[in-house]
Amino acid sequence: EKLERLWLSENKLTGEVPAELGGLSGHSLVQWRLSGGENQFTGCVPAGLAVIEDSDMASLGLQTCSDS
Repeated sequence: EKLERLWLSENKLTGEVPAELGGLSGHSLVQWRLSGGENQFTGCVPAGLAVIEDSDMASLGLQTCSDS
């Protein structure tokens, strides 16, 4: 089975969005949600996640990580 949707809203998560999540875009991920509730992410959104159109990236208020 493949991961198509990743919803981590409403979990009181804090810290940086793990860079490893960016690798999910090369597989079957088509939708993700990280904002909402008391989640407080910092840093940037991995570029691999940023290319997935069905997301709540704008709600996070974070920029896309640079590859450099």
